[in-house]
Amino acid sequence: MKQLKILHLLSNWKWTEVSEPAVELALAQEQLGADIELVCGRGPADRAKRRVDYHAHKKKLNSIHVLDMPKHLKILSAIRDCATLRPMLKRFTPDVIHCHKKNAQLMGVLSRGVSKRPLIVRGCYDSEGPPRDIRSRLMYKLGTDGMVVINERSRQKAVARHGIPFETVQVVEPGIDLDRFSPQRHISENRASFGLKQDAFVVGVVTRIRASRRLDIPLNALHALASAYPQLQMLLVGRGREGAVENVLAKPARTLNIFDRIVLAGYCEEDRLVAAYRAMDLLVYPIPGSDKSCRTVREAMAAGVPVIAPAIGFLPELIEDHSSGRLMELAWESLAKILEELILDNAQLLEMGHKSLQTAIRRFSPVLQAERTLDFYHKLLVDTA
Repeated sequence: MKQLKILHLLSNWKWTEVSEPAVELALAQEQLGADIELVCGRGPADRAKRRVDYHAHKKKLNSIHVLDMPKHLKILSAIRDCATLRPMLKRFTPDVIHCHKKNAQLMGVLSRGVSKRPLIVRGCYDSEGPPRDIRSRLMYKLGTDGMVVINERSRQKAVARHGIPFETVQVVEPGIDLDRFSPQRHISENRASFGLKQDAFVVGVVTRIRASRRLDIPLNALHALASAYPQLQMLLVGRGREGAVENVLAKPARTLNIFDRIVLAGYCEEDRLVAAYRAMDLLVYPIPGSDKSCRTVREAMAAGVPVIAPAIGFLPELIEDHSSGRLMELAWESLAKILEELILDNAQLLEMGHKSLQTAIRRFSPVLQAERTLDFYHKLLVDTA
C-alpha cells in the first residue's frame, strides 16, 4: 500500500480537547509510516506550555509549522496563511489535507484552489454531528472530499442534514495516550501530594468551573452523604474565570457546610493530571462542556477510574451502565444513591475500574485511530482516482 503524505491543519494555538487528539492522530500516523506535516496556530510566547507546537515537539512529532491559523476567521491572517500554505503544498505534495476545526478547512480549501488534489478531509469532534453554520455548510458542498466523525449518530446527521455521501463519512473514535494514563506507569506524585486523607473515599470532578457545568449536583450529593460517611472527600480539578471558584463552588459549599471536604487542585497538566486521576476512587462528570467527545471521561477510563455521568450526548456510548461505570439522572439524589452504593461495595467499584481500563485499551488506542483513518484516506483516493 502506498505511503501517504498527510498535511494536518489545526486552526488553534491552544492545547485543547481538539488539539491533543489531532496531534495524537498525526503522531500515530507517522509511527505507522505515513509522511506527516502539521500546521498549527501561533500562541503567545509567555504561554509556551499551553501551545500546540510546544506539546507536539515534546511528543516528538517531526515536522511542525507555526502560522497565524486563528480559531476564528481573520482576513489578514487568512491572506498571510494562504500565502505560506500554497508553496507548502507544492513542496510537500500531500495526498490528503486533514482539517481540524472550521477555519482550518477554509484555509485548506483556499490554499488548494480549484485543483481536485490533495483531498480535503474534515474532522468533526461533536457527537451530535457537524456544525450547521452557513460557512461550514458551504465547505461541505465545495471543499469536503471526506469526513471523520466520532460516532454513528454524527455520521447519520452529516448525511441527513448536509447531503454528504454516506461512503465519504467514516466513524473513528479519537485516541487517548494510553501509555501516559496507564496505571502501570510510575510517577512521583500520589494521593498525599493533593492533601487528601490516605483512607478517604475520593469523588473526583474534572471541569471548567462555571455555573453551567452543574457542580451543584456533586456538591449536594456530597452534603447528603457527609454525615454518614466521614471518609468522603471531593477532589476538584479545574479553574474558572475570576470569581468563579468563590461564587460557583466555595459559597455553596460553605452554605452546605462541606467546604472542608473539598480539595481544590486547580488546573492540572502532564503527570499532575495523571496523579489526580489516580487519587480518585471514581470520577463524577456532571455534564459535557464544550468538548462533546468527552475527553475527560476517556482519560479517566484509561487511568482505570470508573465514571458516573448522565446519559447525555456521547456518554452512553462510552460508559456501559453497571459494567464500566454508572449512568445517573441529572439530579443530586440520583448521584447520592449511586455513590452510597459504591462506597459500600468496594468489589463492584474495583471491577468497574478494571472494565473501564479494558474498554479504553480496546477502543481508545491512537494506533487504532490512525489505522482506521489511513484506511479511509486510501479508500477515498481510490474512489476519486
